Amino acid sequence: MYAALRVIAVACALPCLLPAARAAEFPVRPLRLVIPFPAGGVSDIIGRAAAVRLAEAMKQPIVVDNRVGAGGTIGSTAVARATADGYTLLLGSLSTHAIAPHVFRKLPYDPIADFAPVGTVVVAPNIIGASPRLEVKTVKDVIALARAKPGALSYASSGIGAVFHLSGELFNLLAGVDTVHVPFKGLAAAYPEVASGQIGLIYDSVISALPHIKAGRVRPLAMLGARRSALLPDVPTMVEAGVPGYDITFWQALFAPAGTPAAAIARINAELQRSLALADVREAFAAQGAEVFPGSPAELAARVRADLAQMGKLVKLAKVEPE
Repeated sequence: MYAALRVIAVACALPCLLPAARAAEFPVRPLRLVIPFPAGGVSDIIGRAAAVRLAEAMKQPIVVDNRVGAGGTIGSTAVARATADGYTLLLGSLSTHAIAPHVFRKLPYDPIADFAPVGTVVVAPNIIGASPRLEVKTVKDVIALARAKPGALSYASSGIGAVFHLSGELFNLLAGVDTVHVPFKGLAAAYPEVASGQIGLIYDSVISALPHIKAGRVRPLAMLGARRSALLPDVPTMVEAGVPGYDITFWQALFAPAGTPAAAIARINAELQRSLALADVREAFAAQGAEVFPGSPAELAARVRADLAQMGKLVKLAKVEPE
């Protein structure tokens, strides 16, 4: 009789044990990381580097899927609508989760309700650069030129609604100038136009701008955040260069579709933090101007909410009309 009762008890416990066992086994097949910007750009560089280490830690391949367009919202939408099983991730950013909701009139996703935060990967400094054919050496020179010839000076960004678009609009607002936005699907395509002088200014990350700076295709003028970059220590911040109040910090983070099992989120976050703690990983990102910024899903959720509110105020101040 006791043997029979033990069999019944084990049978009753099986439904509870199986989900835990499946969670412990996660992942059992390759994962997909959607990067919503083109190959070669800052998001692609960061995402692929993180994917390599995370794949090693998870002991499963991570397939990178560049889903480009509409300021990163096409790829973000694809992940928001994906199966919430932990096998599809998004490399989201300040642009996709804090800016896009304010500059797109009919955004297909909600940055809070449609995603499960996993963890921040890096924060990376951005830069404003000038064409070497443009006769300016400082931000003050740019302001003087823009005021002398309103609407004649253009700037390149990675697309309408992207962080670099808003960076230019904030510059217009705080410097009291009128530079014209020229959007590109990816900034790699913009550099030939900047180098030739067809476009005067460009906003980009230090990560992707540095090779062009070294090659003389663009002249660095100022950092957009609150601190200088160790890679370009002589380049002042925008505030130091004469634009008080200017500060935009760019971050990249992993998100999963809303409803993804908590156990899967916890496993990915744990392995992400272990990977980012490795000295060679930190050094590799630092060499490109990015600072690893590991944290919990809750911390990322708080970051998104805070930046979403801040960017909303900034968009209104900059008078960026929703597309």
